[in-house]
Amino acid sequence: MSDPYEIYGFTALPAAQSLIKPATDSPKEIKIEDLLPLPSSPLAKRINEYCKLKLSEDTYKHSIRVYLYGKAISKECFPQFNLTNNEKLDETWFLTALLHDIGTTDEHIHNTRLSYEFWAGFHALDILQNPSSTSSTNTSSNSVEKEQGVAIAIATKDQAESISEAIIRHQDIQNNGNITLITRLIHLGTLLDNIGSGSNLIHPSTIKNIIEKYSRPNWSNCFANTVKKEKQYKPYTMVSRIDGFQDKILENQKNGVTGKYDTAKL
Repeated sequence: MSDPYEIYGFTALPAAQSLIKPATDSPKEIKIEDLLPLPSSPLAKRINEYCKLKLSEDTYKHSIRVYLYGKAISKECFPQFNLTNNEKLDETWFLTALLHDIGTTDEHIHNTRLSYEFWAGFHALDILQNPSSTSSTNTSSNSVEKEQGVAIAIATKDQAESISEAIIRHQDIQNNGNITLITRLIHLGTLLDNIGSGSNLIHPSTIKNIIEKYSRPNWSNCFANTVKKEKQYKPYTMVSRIDGFQDKILENQKNGVTGKYDTAKL
């Protein structure tokens, strides 16, 4: 694979998920060990450590679940995505999942008038290509850069822009036009974890296996409150386009395919 469009997930897909037929209507269970380990390149380590520090525990675990759901769905239902361990496309998807909610932190959500996914996309574009943006909170990966060369822990412009594009559009849920492959993955992963959508593309035991590893004790409440806070502070925000989003999040919590595993109920 040498085409940057394929390497970094720029492949254009229909925005309407219904136009892409899955390879199977009966996805098999995938064990958690078959989805791990997480990418561990110097770049992946640097961004992973940054997100661990900046995101709440609930949001960080959500981000990892999103990544793993995307891998599982791709493996069973969309093998043509070629999401293979230790390849640049897999790393790109991992970094997208890690950073997609970086704009929802208390530190960031009130420090910008931008919708949180827009700010997150611009922030990702910066930190992926600029190690100094994370060096104050990440000394271990900084040492890796010095030992192995700064460029190793820096995303290429193409990779950073693919990630930024997907983050900016990760709540652009509609059926018109096209989206990138990485954007499709972030739609699949976030909608499954947040409202239980797309559960036909993944075996119920795979969901359980992922959540047992990366628990969601209070995710539904956490994210519903984030959406509420964002809409109160920015009434024009992008997330306001999704009708009844908070209700769908809390409905999933009651007995949804993912929300039923929340241990801290209302």
